Amino acid sequence: MSQAKILTKSDTNNIYKWLVLASFSLNSISNIFIFSALAPIWSSVAKYYNVTDYDLNWFSSMYFISLFTSTFGFNPLILKYFGYSQIFSCIFTTSGLWILLISGGNFTMGLLCFCLLGLGESLYYQVPLHLSKIWFPHEERALTTFIGQYSSNVGILLAYIISFVYFYEVIDEIEFKTKYENIIQSNAIFASLVLVCNLITLKKPINQKDSIQIRDPLWLSIKKICTAEESLLDLLSFSVLIGVGWSYSTLFNIQQYSIGYTAIELFETNVCYQVGGISIASIYTWKLYSQSKHGLQQSYDKYMKLIVSIGFWSLAIEIIIFDQVPFWILQILNFLIGCGFGGYYSILLESLQEKHFPAQELAIGSVLCGVACIASVLVIMILGLPEFQKYGFQISCFLIIMPFCFIVVFYKTSFKRFEQEA
Repeated sequence: MSQAKILTKSDTNNIYKWLVLASFSLNSISNIFIFSALAPIWSSVAKYYNVTDYDLNWFSSMYFISLFTSTFGFNPLILKYFGYSQIFSCIFTTSGLWILLISGGNFTMGLLCFCLLGLGESLYYQVPLHLSKIWFPHEERALTTFIGQYSSNVGILLAYIISFVYFYEVIDEIEFKTKYENIIQSNAIFASLVLVCNLITLKKPINQKDSIQIRDPLWLSIKKICTAEESLLDLLSFSVLIGVGWSYSTLFNIQQYSIGYTAIELFETNVCYQVGGISIASIYTWKLYSQSKHGLQQSYDKYMKLIVSIGFWSLAIEIIIFDQVPFWILQILNFLIGCGFGGYYSILLESLQEKHFPAQELAIGSVLCGVACIASVLVIMILGLPEFQKYGFQISCFLIIMPFCFIVVFYKTSFKRFEQEA
């Protein structure tokens, strides 16, 4: 007769920390879903709210502005009461979605709802690096930071696919209105269930009091990061790449649409882009995880420079040939560009923490997130103007030349945390 295995406290904690990470990731997906679901149905949503396509950009901008303006203010709450901060994030997300549903086609209320969604994100987007520190041992942090960070990318991909399929060939305005409200309601129900999940996993972090986790005070960390010359160049370079990466699909789709590509071809382009980022990040995160498990110094610089180079040179090729080649070549190029723009984020967070140790993880995530938000809003609102639509894609590509050169030539990780924890 086999004997039942008795779970020790260590076994229970090991299971529980993954449940915490899962709840966090589900919150990320529920928050980003409706924001991303708008992309395939943009013009129809604009008609629903009785505004122009360009005016609808204010939904995205309010989301980013709300995220940027509240991120730093919420950090003390996250640092002291991490579990409760996630509950507040879920509440903001759930409230925003239910109000968006109830308010119907009221554009002003829609702006308010996207502000609430931005507040929800400002309580989790900068958190994966911090969550990995307080819940997981150092050899698992590259993996868990990746899972927490790229849950947003998974949410974007799911939202885009579901939205496109659900609204495919929907022309009738009454049918669109019904389906649009259905998808908001489904998102709101999902977010409400995620709130329950986060309430269940509300518990004091495992590693919060460990002596090895000692860090500089939060505001001192932010000051050091923002005043060091090298870190400013690092942050500006990567933030421009991130901002352009967030805007890439919108700007490139405008170019595709102008030369006659169909809706399904635009859809396939965006899917290739998102899958590329998630795929290459998965591969290189696993390599970093393997190095960590064996006590080796991680190859952050090698992997990031390779990833960014793949994206940059693929984009350079695409600028020249995108209106002269078969569509399947564009699909391959967009997969590779997605790798370059979206495949390094969690690796970058770990690398920056190594360079700025013993800075607070929240400080690293917040500063990077804040500067990237500014870059993204500027790119969307300026290059999305009708006057720039013909060349907005090309202009955005030229913006990344100098950041790319700096990263490839000068960026270097110093392994302060690795030496401390070895």
